[in-house]
Amino acid sequence: MDKLAHGIQSQTVALSTSDMSPSFINIPYYFHYGNHANDPHFMPAELLRESFYLALLDFPLLVGRFKADGSGHAWIVVDKDNLNIPEFLESQSSVHFDDLQSAKFSWDALPKGAATVGLVTTAGTGGVIKPANIHVVRLRDNSGIVLFVSVAHYLADGTAYCEFVNRWADISRRLSSGATLAELPPFQASFSRSTIFDHLPNDRRELDDPTRELLTTTKPLARWLAWISPKTRGAVLDAALSLSRLKCHLFFISTTKLSVLHASIQEYITTGERISDNDIITALLSMAVAQSEAECKQDAAATRGYLSLLASYLFPSMYAQNSEFAAQITLDIRPRLKGLSATRYIGNAVVTRCLASPMESLASGIDAQSLALAAQNVRRLVNGVDPQYIGQYIDTLYKDPSCFMCPIACALSKTMMVVSNQSRFSLYKADFGSGTPVWVSPPRTFFTNFISILPAPPSADGYVLYVSMTTQVMAKLLQNKFWSNIVDLLF
Repeated sequence: MDKLAHGIQSQTVALSTSDMSPSFINIPYYFHYGNHANDPHFMPAELLRESFYLALLDFPLLVGRFKADGSGHAWIVVDKDNLNIPEFLESQSSVHFDDLQSAKFSWDALPKGAATVGLVTTAGTGGVIKPANIHVVRLRDNSGIVLFVSVAHYLADGTAYCEFVNRWADISRRLSSGATLAELPPFQASFSRSTIFDHLPNDRRELDDPTRELLTTTKPLARWLAWISPKTRGAVLDAALSLSRLKCHLFFISTTKLSVLHASIQEYITTGERISDNDIITALLSMAVAQSEAECKQDAAATRGYLSLLASYLFPSMYAQNSEFAAQITLDIRPRLKGLSATRYIGNAVVTRCLASPMESLASGIDAQSLALAAQNVRRLVNGVDPQYIGQYIDTLYKDPSCFMCPIACALSKTMMVVSNQSRFSLYKADFGSGTPVWVSPPRTFFTNFISILPAPPSADGYVLYVSMTTQVMAKLLQNKFWSNIVDLLF
């Protein structure tokens, strides 16, 4: 802690509009480590804490305070005399690692209180928003550790989150092997929000209509959420999330099953495009979720009472059946802007593109031909995110910074899902000196219609799919025969 107090310099960093878009949520993961060798010095608490504070020297914004003016502009203020130290907790659990492993690391088996913060970025003790929250849960008989790491999304996207966790792990591993502080390799990264602008081209390409609508459609709710303070916004959204009736599951799709899907759609790929695993998974999810949504709407219409029928005539816009299903696909721009990856940019370097499809075409059933068409649409959408598109996307955000809450308000009036491909996140590389994690997973609860494509543990060949839906839509999804024949339900 002394090295941290003396090594941090005061600074103020203006956040970008790309940082503000996800500024109301955290990035939380559980990392499960097993003490398979019964090492009495397994991931010692002192070492984890010391290396954590040393890692903060390389990530100084993680000791700053989040300030916003209500118009979409925000800053991280680092005051060396008044550091906002992340929460670092340690506890002892009566749960044994073998119990977790036997339960396939399901959320129900986790030690109580393992997650010290929720999904929404809210003020903690003392009314302050913490930039990061750490909880080291030592399991019974020193059989392992559950490490909970949450970082505020306004500071970093998933790639930058992994940079921090792996830097922390690298310092711990080197110190545990006898290295001195002087022997630690320097960490070079860019925290300046101007870094992305330095890599944008001069020319631009117009956004597609669904994406432009997502970013710019202003509604009173969006304006109000942008205007209130981050602490108030967090409290409001956290309360709203607690009232949601959500069901979350983790599924597994093997490369063997994906190979079967690739082969089955090949004859319908007429353009010669290379279809990736991500294209097929996103297309499959879009169709299965759209079909589940459509079935829920049909059930609701069939059971609607007289008052609801009257209300639908008086307020048709509130009860209109959406004719489109929108898949909001998030994409990392680092590999798409020449030279940006080399800067090791720590911030939010993500854009979104919306794929709007007729609900009827997606919900009519899944077969090889329809899956091929949907996968080709995803591929064309992803291919279209070039430097010119990224430049226009960022220009659109900066044109009206107060619109950063528009996607949330827009999602309330549309049938939409968000797909985040996190399969390349280096979540399984975090070795603190006693080996890599056996299992890494997100928290139990997220927003509705959110899907992430996660890396599977090294022992498995495929992808883990995190799916968060309303209870009604999830029930329909679990009954979908095509979906159930392709994926395995983990928990």
